[in-house]
Amino acid sequence: MLGGLALALVFTATPLGLGVLVAAALFALAAGRRLDPVDRRNFLIVLGVALAARMAVIVLLFASDLPNVNSLSLGSLTGDQSYNMMRSLRTRDILLGFGDVTHYDYFVATDDYGRTSYIELLTVLQVIFGPAPFGLRLLNAALFLAGGALLFRALRPRYGRLPATLGLMVVAFLPSLFYASISVLKEALFFFASSAVLVSAIALGRTRSPLRLAGLLIVVVAGIWILDDLRRGAVLLSAAGLACGVAIRLIGATPRPFAVALTGVAAAALVIATVPSIKQRALDGVVAAAKQHSGHVFTVGHAYKLLDEGFYAHPRTNASRLDLTPEQAVRFVARGITAFLLTPLPWEARSLSERAFLPEHLLWYALLLALPFGIAEGWRRDPWATSMILGFVIPMAITLALTTGNIGTLLRLRGLVTPYIAWVSALGFCVVAERVCARWRDTRQAADYHPVESRA
Repeated sequence: MLGGLALALVFTATPLGLGVLVAAALFALAAGRRLDPVDRRNFLIVLGVALAARMAVIVLLFASDLPNVNSLSLGSLTGDQSYNMMRSLRTRDILLGFGDVTHYDYFVATDDYGRTSYIELLTVLQVIFGPAPFGLRLLNAALFLAGGALLFRALRPRYGRLPATLGLMVVAFLPSLFYASISVLKEALFFFASSAVLVSAIALGRTRSPLRLAGLLIVVVAGIWILDDLRRGAVLLSAAGLACGVAIRLIGATPRPFAVALTGVAAAALVIATVPSIKQRALDGVVAAAKQHSGHVFTVGHAYKLLDEGFYAHPRTNASRLDLTPEQAVRFVARGITAFLLTPLPWEARSLSERAFLPEHLLWYALLLALPFGIAEGWRRDPWATSMILGFVIPMAITLALTTGNIGTLLRLRGLVTPYIAWVSALGFCVVAERVCARWRDTRQAADYHPVESRA
């Protein structure tokens, strides 16, 4: 009876949230199948604690808004979260034929700006369940954790128990990812679709069944279609990532393909440097990225600069003219990659929020330091999976590195690649820790060894 009363209370507060909890429990049980008892226990504990922590934060957000709480509770939402909710609710009012709909509601509901499949999902769910600002937060949390569960299942047999569990814990509890997973933004759906594409691509390299191959290809195509509707250029980035992963695997298979690849890269660089039309086309691509970067520099917040100082004399848009020499373009690309990896340096923090982010930023440095060791060990254990992870990350990371100029935006968008790097870095951390412990153990044994002297 008490359980029924509790379910009735939850259903009254958030019917969508109750449905999400039931679906999340069923998904966790299904994802834990065919794991050995230790792995299943670790897997369910991490997912359960992560979901419970997110539920606790959502409840606190609800309680903090109690003086002004209503069926919309938009007071607790700001920025893009508020826009997503307002647009989906306006569309819901139009679909349900509410009488107080105005022309402005039609304008917002049909505006091409900001139109994504995520807003359509919000609209459909709120037509069925009613306004659900807190239920949608829980849905995003479940989607995000489901993406992490897919990666765990794919990488556990390839990287081992401890690296896979550590990778899942980083994805589940890293503060920036934690916050993104309970926001009313598209990041959670984007991560889930990206994980489905990557996991299916990894499975394609180990599958011989025609029926299974067809099913995996359908998942890849469907995931890329969802990604394309969520972010501009996602189809190109996803296809480039998968192709880059295949290329890395083929190049690293034997020394001969690696030498051929190096020769090809040198030849391509020579062609770009000597053929005027190709050189100009490559330069135009860098100029387009530089324009987008310079636009971010003039936004509100803490900006950082990648171009030479003279280019920031006046704000620029995509329609503005920007001329770069090849040397300036090379410096821009080098600074962009360096900034993506290191910015902000600890002594560059200005605001309280940047100082609060410092511990996670130091963890990012630790992930970067462990990454080379993880790549080497991952290549030894499963070169195909490691190649696909690296290939999937590289195009996205380069694009983000060259098109951002605001530290807050960079830290938020860097979360698109952090979940995938975390698994390889976790493997590298385990390898380094194992070697250090083995050396320490050998040193202790050598120090404790005292041979017995023979008596004359």
